[in-house]
Amino acid sequence: MIIKQLNIYGFGRWIDQKIDIKNPLQMIYGPNEAGKSTIIAFIKGILFGFTDKKHSIHGQYQPKGSAPYGGEIIFSADQHNYKVVRTGLKYGGTVKFYDLDNDTELTADDYQQLIAPIDRTAYDQLFYFGSVDQTAFYKIGRDELRLRIQSLGVAGAGDWMDLQTNLDKQSAKMYAPRGRTKKINIQIAEYKKLEDQVSAAKAHFPHYQDLQVQLKQDQAKSKDLQADLKTANHQLDNKRRLQTVMPLVNRLNDLNTVDSSQLKPQFGDADLNEFNKLNMALTAESADVQKAETAVAEVARQSSRKPVQTFYEAHSDTIERLYQELPAARKVALAIELGDSQLQDVQRQIQTQSASIAKNEQGNLPQAFDDQTFSRVNELLREQQNLQEKRAEVTRKKTQSAEQPHGNGGLIWYGVAAALVVLGFLLGSSSFGWIGYILAVVAALWGWYSAKGSSKSQPTSSPSHEDPVEIDQKLEQIRTELTAVQKQFGLQGIDEAKWLPMQSSLREIQRLQQSYQQQKTALNEQQAKYQDYLDQWQFASDWLKFDQTKYSTAIETIGKTVAHWQQLSTDYQHQQAVLTQEKKTLAAAKAKLVELTQQKQTFLKDRHVENDEAFQKGVAFQAELAKQLDQKATLESQIKAAKISIPENIDQDALNTDVREATEKVQSLQDQLNDLSREMTRVQTEIAGLIKNGQYYDLRQELANQQTEIVENVQKYLALKLSSQWIQAVLDIASKGRLPKTLALAKQYFATLTNDAYKEIIFKKEISVVRKDDVSFPINELSTGTLEQLYLALIFSMAVGFSSQYPMPIIIDDGFVNFDQRRKAAALAMLQQVSEKTQVLYFTANLDANTDSKLVLDLKTL
Repeated sequence: MIIKQLNIYGFGRWIDQKIDIKNPLQMIYGPNEAGKSTIIAFIKGILFGFTDKKHSIHGQYQPKGSAPYGGEIIFSADQHNYKVVRTGLKYGGTVKFYDLDNDTELTADDYQQLIAPIDRTAYDQLFYFGSVDQTAFYKIGRDELRLRIQSLGVAGAGDWMDLQTNLDKQSAKMYAPRGRTKKINIQIAEYKKLEDQVSAAKAHFPHYQDLQVQLKQDQAKSKDLQADLKTANHQLDNKRRLQTVMPLVNRLNDLNTVDSSQLKPQFGDADLNEFNKLNMALTAESADVQKAETAVAEVARQSSRKPVQTFYEAHSDTIERLYQELPAARKVALAIELGDSQLQDVQRQIQTQSASIAKNEQGNLPQAFDDQTFSRVNELLREQQNLQEKRAEVTRKKTQSAEQPHGNGGLIWYGVAAALVVLGFLLGSSSFGWIGYILAVVAALWGWYSAKGSSKSQPTSSPSHEDPVEIDQKLEQIRTELTAVQKQFGLQGIDEAKWLPMQSSLREIQRLQQSYQQQKTALNEQQAKYQDYLDQWQFASDWLKFDQTKYSTAIETIGKTVAHWQQLSTDYQHQQAVLTQEKKTLAAAKAKLVELTQQKQTFLKDRHVENDEAFQKGVAFQAELAKQLDQKATLESQIKAAKISIPENIDQDALNTDVREATEKVQSLQDQLNDLSREMTRVQTEIAGLIKNGQYYDLRQELANQQTEIVENVQKYLALKLSSQWIQAVLDIASKGRLPKTLALAKQYFATLTNDAYKEIIFKKEISVVRKDDVSFPINELSTGTLEQLYLALIFSMAVGFSSQYPMPIIIDDGFVNFDQRRKAAALAMLQQVSEKTQVLYFTANLDANTDSKLVLDLKTL
């Protein structure tokens, strides 16, 4: 058999998968969990039948989903192409077998004849190499190998081998070349002792001969008495047999009126069996009808339509449309929750900024300056400060006329400092703004220092030309303009010195308020979308309850509720389908019940009876009549077997008297014979005593008897040995000499696999191997790798030995896991040789880099 293609309908992880096998040596590669073991189980299942749950070690590989269980294998045998299909789990699967060359369908029996006598057990023993059960392998020996090899193709090979083993055990009990306790060995030893006794007994013979003469006379008399006793016993026996048969004759006379013509047809055991089967079928079908009615009622009770289902089905189009929009609504709800959170954050920032700014008289925040107002206020405040300083200077000079006016160098630096402060404020929180503040401080200090120095260096100064009235007018103008700004921007009650510093915070608040309004607008749009979506659900307000203010929760509630409605609808449709099916089952059961009822009525009508009781009475009558006929036939047979002529009109009392007289005569002869027997026993006892004392004649006789027994036992021993050898020869012929061939191939393959490290395999009660240095090892002392090499050699040798008559593919399931690189290379070379005679499928999760890619089928590419 050469497998060409696997077509898996559904088996474990493989669904609708086609796998082509292109090479005599096909290496099927895949990592762990890639499905290699599943493919092996599929091949064995298709070839020999799927295993049930009890015998499925790794499960039954039932596929997921609705894929059919099973598949097909296309293979060639005897240059002919076939296809075997196996589907379903029951009874190992349903088999279909096709002849592809002639495009015809064959029978399952044809397939069994093609693969016979190989079954799953024989295949695993001869053609499958997986993990080695070391404990079981340690116990294997020549007999086990012989049983595996010779059991195929030889009917009753196991019984023949058991018989051969039994013959060998019997012969071993009889004789052994060096045995002491064997039967023949003991007899030979006793024979030698008896020969020595014969030599010493020649002088004690005369009295022994007299006793022998007397014993012969008594034996002759005893013989005559025994003849008379035999005749008397025969006569007594005939009379007693006649006496014994008489009750049978009387009972036979009582049955003379019974005749076979009284038997009626259609009331026999076969009819009763048919009647009982009909009743059992009616009872079972009635139970099925009741069960089906109960199932229909239960499903009908469970499949009642709920009000919410009616609502859902009435609005299913609208609900499904809105349900499809649910993901977009969920995004809107999340956007609202995020926007609301962002608005709260902006509001907190506004509150934080507002808390750090002075409020006006109304307790409100002032308005932020625009850039032009900021510059103008800065100029007015600076000019106001200068004028105030001038006005103060004029007043001071008037009151202290003796003092000299100071130089104006300090005022210039003060102006520079003020300008730097304004510039730092405009730049805000940037790094250059802070540098401006620092330079302003430096400029103010330098101005103070310059003014002080100038006052010291100038002893006198010219009088001021500033007009106090003009200065006051200018100050009044500045005050008026500042008052207008104060009123315009809501700065009432706020110190002018704080106007400019608070502008950065006011502008930040203004920016935050603008951002707040923008986000509020976007949030309102999202809320409008959200509300529009919820408004579309108003038609379901009686069935759909949620809190609109909890946006995501409301959306999730809608989703879960609709999903629940959908599930209710699906469940109801499923229940309706189940109800329809149950009604069909009930209708079929009722139809079957009606059919069975009609069959029973026809059955009773054909026998002309009205009811079950009448039929059973007829059967009972016929059974009793048949019983009486059997008794009559038995009595006639017993009387005939007695071979006694029965006189007519025999008298029972006269017969009893004859039996009593014959018994008394037999007893008298028996008493005489007993007396003579006691006398003969006495003589024989004396002769036995002489024999014990070494009497020559008897010792010679005993020696001859012993010799006869030895000869008989030797003949039995030879018969047993020859029978065992004959059985072995017959098994060798029937199995076509596979055992010697297998053992020779195993030695050759083992030497090849071990690179000639081992040269011999010894097959005795247990297997042992011989290394090339002539050191012998039992297999339980071998390493795991060497043990697997030995097992692989046996598998190869048995498979190749059977390949000519039973060419099955060899499957190797990662059998080289414990092999090093050298061992694995030798094994692969051996696989190439074996694949020339039979197909080899090698499944592995470890692929060498130098492996020929043409031989590899990578499961990852399927």
